[in-house]
Amino acid sequence: MENLTQASHEWATRPNDQRFLTLSDLKESVLRRKKESWTNSLNTQRLRVIPTEDERDLQLQVYDPTFGNERLLTPTNWSFGQLSQYAGAPASYLRKLPSPLAAINLQWGLEKNPIRDNTLVLGQSNGSNILRAMTSTTYGRIWDLQVVQAVEKVNQNNIWKVPAASYSTNNPKRATTLYASDRDIFIFLVDDSHPIEINGEQLFRGFITWNSEVGAATFGLTTFLYRYICDNRIIWGATNIQELKIRHTGGAPERFAYEGQKYLNRYSNESTKEIVETIERAQNYELPVSDKKKDGWESWLNSRGFTSAQSKQIIQTAKSEEGSDRSLWDIVNGVTAYARGISFTDERVKLETQAGNLLKIVSGK
Repeated sequence: MENLTQASHEWATRPNDQRFLTLSDLKESVLRRKKESWTNSLNTQRLRVIPTEDERDLQLQVYDPTFGNERLLTPTNWSFGQLSQYAGAPASYLRKLPSPLAAINLQWGLEKNPIRDNTLVLGQSNGSNILRAMTSTTYGRIWDLQVVQAVEKVNQNNIWKVPAASYSTNNPKRATTLYASDRDIFIFLVDDSHPIEINGEQLFRGFITWNSEVGAATFGLTTFLYRYICDNRIIWGATNIQELKIRHTGGAPERFAYEGQKYLNRYSNESTKEIVETIERAQNYELPVSDKKKDGWESWLNSRGFTSAQSKQIIQTAKSEEGSDRSLWDIVNGVTAYARGISFTDERVKLETQAGNLLKIVSGK
């Protein structure tokens, strides 16, 4: 078991205007900005950077195909970084310059040395005109609204809740774990009404999901069992940690619709009895005799797609984390613990997926 701190970091750093008390409030916010947003794919060299009349800010002139006219978009802090990247200029330096001088530098970079010839602009018009993002034209946008709707769909019976906190009555905004900014969303919910008894210990289910529709983060979903959650949102005694990540490439929306929502639905609908039975079967599943005669768990893992180097590390991690490599449950936790130490996202997600597949051996699915 380990302690997860991702939710604690979000809780500690989010300002009040990024905190929402209910899923309905969060949905209303991301729905409104999606309705106000529009996109256009255009040639980078044809963009025009213009300082405002008071020379305090910059605007990007972009054609809005939705309304059929040119708009002057004011960058957010996030999109200014993307704009600077397209122009091949350091955003931290440009922010220190007077806006007319920064505009000249950006314009030269966009015309003479852009990192891509074409870009996909995401604008938002709601009285003001905002540049929300500049991404590649192959960017596969998973809208924040889609993620919130997927969570709302699996929570029609209100099983999933914001974790309890001692101060939640007096300061509900501080206690909430539903967040959204101009660049991302983050949702952390638990089912604390249906405890799961494993080896005489009471555990609960929880999940974290996050996304950015402007290129600040991948879509991610982490599910886990846990002992308890303290007031500062550290998740204590987490186990059976599974993670799914989807990069915003061309097929991302379709993959989220098929894989992300399906994963969340399956996890939400799974009964506590099914979870306990699967874990108990995994704890009782020992290495087959035929594999004991070979290289033990190493050959067993190799036959299921793990490399020899990975198998050795997994077995070693299982012994360190679980105290033994006796059962399939030890090995699965060894895989997930080993995967969390890998910095390369694709490799880590692949291993975590393989860990989940190992449990299918005893889950009957």
